Amino acid sequence: MYDLAKIINDKNKSEKLVMYWLGGVSYIIKYDKILIGLDLYLSDSCRTKKDEFKRLIPEFIKPEELELDYLIATHNHGDHFDQDSMNKLVNKNTITKLIGPGSVQKAAKDLGIDSSKLIKLNRGTSLKIGEIDFIGVVADHGKYSPDCIGVIIKISSKNIYFTSDTCYRPDFLDIVALKEKIDILVVPINGKFGNPDAKDASYITYQVDPKIVIPCHYWMFAEHGGDPGEFTCQCSRIAPKVKIIMPAIGEELVLN
Repeated sequence: MYDLAKIINDKNKSEKLVMYWLGGVSYIIKYDKILIGLDLYLSDSCRTKKDEFKRLIPEFIKPEELELDYLIATHNHGDHFDQDSMNKLVNKNTITKLIGPGSVQKAAKDLGIDSSKLIKLNRGTSLKIGEIDFIGVVADHGKYSPDCIGVIIKISSKNIYFTSDTCYRPDFLDIVALKEKIDILVVPINGKFGNPDAKDASYITYQVDPKIVIPCHYWMFAEHGGDPGEFTCQCSRIAPKVKIIMPAIGEELVLN
């Protein structure tokens, strides 16, 4: 049987920089014994009594199976800050530190997570932990998430830009204020709840001009929408120089 948790947790020293997509907005980055989770949604906690926001894809990994060094939550919405998984991921028995803005810090404390496990990262701030840089940038997710951050992770000589939930606007580059060339861009394509659709995500890709773009924010909930095929068509036309990678769930993407 394919044991994804065992593969991800294997921290044998390696020069490979790899990513795994777990559906929706959930990603894991691994490099040189370091394991970083991004906006992990591993449960069905967003599901309502009327079956709205029901999880459509299997739960491939149990949160208690992961051995993360860092977990980034870009804001406190339920599909980015998983209420049912957070205490299993971040607790006194794990080494995991939770990185995020003020809203995430508050949500974590409300769940009883000790402040010693929390690292604040706001817009316009940066952290250097070992050889990894975490840079918080603006993500325009509207009035319901005023401190939502995008995150640039500088690791293994690569700049990975995870936009998180953000709308497209003509002054996108001005508000994000990128300082360096982006190698890998991860951008939502669902076109709902303040996020760009396939066309607007392609315009973001064109403006950022990364080497590689990876779409996200689709297939987790019916209400979210998102068409990766449409994104491929639009991005191939609007940003033809950018390589599009469309990962399968659980696939190991080697980014060196």
